[in-house]
Amino acid sequence: MTLPGRLNVLMRLPVPLQLALVYVVLLWLAGTSVLCQHAKNEQVYELADAPSAVRDTQAAAFILTSSPRATIYAAALPVAKPTSNEIHLDSEIDRNTACESGELHGKPCRVSWPRVLGSSMFFLSAQHGGNVGMDDDARYHLLHHTDGFWGDYVTTLERYRWSRWNDDDPFGVDYVGHPLMGAITNFVYIQNDPKQRALTFENTRPYWMGRLRATAFSAAYSAQWKIGPISETSIGNIGMKTYYSDKLGRYTNETGMVDFFVTPAGGILWNIGEDYIDKKLFRRVTHNVRNRWVLDAASLMTPAKCAANILRFRAPYYRDRDVDSPVPLRP
Repeated sequence: MTLPGRLNVLMRLPVPLQLALVYVVLLWLAGTSVLCQHAKNEQVYELADAPSAVRDTQAAAFILTSSPRATIYAAALPVAKPTSNEIHLDSEIDRNTACESGELHGKPCRVSWPRVLGSSMFFLSAQHGGNVGMDDDARYHLLHHTDGFWGDYVTTLERYRWSRWNDDDPFGVDYVGHPLMGAITNFVYIQNDPKQRALTFENTRPYWMGRLRATAFSAAYSAQWKIGPISETSIGNIGMKTYYSDKLGRYTNETGMVDFFVTPAGGILWNIGEDYIDKKLFRRVTHNVRNRWVLDAASLMTPAKCAANILRFRAPYYRDRDVDSPVPLRP
């Protein structure tokens, strides 16, 4: 079949399937971009407290050269060259430190938006997968449209209860699940910002301004998730159907303004809490533990950082570093 013929077949598909294909292509491109940059720029870090051959050799050289026979020993001592992993590790640490202090400016310190958007697309796909997999109405509206995909999307937006705070979801969904969602998207932004990704909890201007920038991104992501073109309003048409709930004792369409505010506001509070736990407790665990399984379990103390690491194909316990970081962790 020729290319025009294939395009003609694609154009005849239902709009949901066309949108799904476009979404898959965008997801693949975003994932490819993340993987390519990851392979190009990132290297494997050493285990915590693992001895460095370069540092040990240099230390031995220093001790030997202080003796009377320094020339003989120095000539006989094989000096190991730093590996590409160690060179990259040092450059990443120096880069993070210079960007934090303001000594380095420009492109090296800018947010890596391809990585931010790539991780966000993976997270968004997981959220939609959960909605469609667990909500019968979402599956039905995704495959059955009364006025076409975009027509139903506009209708759902018109029926959104903009003047109501509560969306009639359970308390745990609104005030635990959505703050966790905001914390995850915050960390997705933070871990791709060299000016703040290695910062732990501290009362400094770079820390607070960096977290506020991440909260702005989280608010934008939350708004897109609620009413954007790739949202639960467009995919599944959450809010189109009004029904009587015996549990609530009233009619509802499960829409409201609560998530627009609770997600970013609760997210930054969750971030601060995890930063504090990370600084006071998690770092002590990683300093004394080398077992991967124990580190994976310990990473659950900071679930949002754990999820954000997975979205960038890192180990759940991985941490970005600067010169003040006490322990090197491998990805």
